[in-house]
Amino acid sequence: MFNKTMQYLATPGRNLKATCRQLTGFCALALALGAGTAHAQKFAIIDMQKAVLATSDGKKAATAIDTKFSPVKEELDKLQAQIQQKQDAFTKGRGTMSQAALASAQAEIEALTTTLKRKQEDAQQDLQDEEQKLLGAIMPKLQQVINEYATANQINFVLDSSANPNNMIYGDGSLNIISPVVQAYEKASASATPAAAPKPAAAMTPKAPAAATTPKTSGTTAPKTGTSAK
Repeated sequence: MFNKTMQYLATPGRNLKATCRQLTGFCALALALGAGTAHAQKFAIIDMQKAVLATSDGKKAATAIDTKFSPVKEELDKLQAQIQQKQDAFTKGRGTMSQAALASAQAEIEALTTTLKRKQEDAQQDLQDEEQKLLGAIMPKLQQVINEYATANQINFVLDSSANPNNMIYGDGSLNIISPVVQAYEKASASATPAAAPKPAAAMTPKAPAAATTPKTSGTTAPKTGTSAK
């Protein structure tokens, strides 16, 4: 019962595929650069869903989402177990129960089932909103990195294999650019992080300036100074 919803809540990034489609478009071509007719088209492949979750920002977001929704999942698991127990007890004792007791047990199970369904729907919507907010914010930055990487490597088209996986019959592994793109994303994110304000230098006793050298005159030697001039 409701296994689909429970699986939905159990895996990080489970709704990111829909987010990827929303942000990159339903078509599989996520990027198209103008290509001349004088040379062959150059393609690349990337799984945007995996790429987002592979970034440090994506990992932090997935951890935050799991932390926030773990109590919700536990609550739904307990409610589902409670319903299962009552259903088992109803099935086992229905032959000896009165009509009134049967009707009461059925009503209780139906009420709990309705409550579970409502809570699951609310949890799914909240989860979608949270993933859209945290993981969806990574997509534009990742898209910009892909644009720059494709331009630098003269790639004409980049195919998002997570948007419509059923359309991907075969893809040469050498065309997959997820690793260099994630590395470029991390490098860009690191450089975009504001540098920490420099700590004030510890108070130091200023060094005394070097003693002035008295110019030598014929027949005399400049006296040595015993202390530094202040």
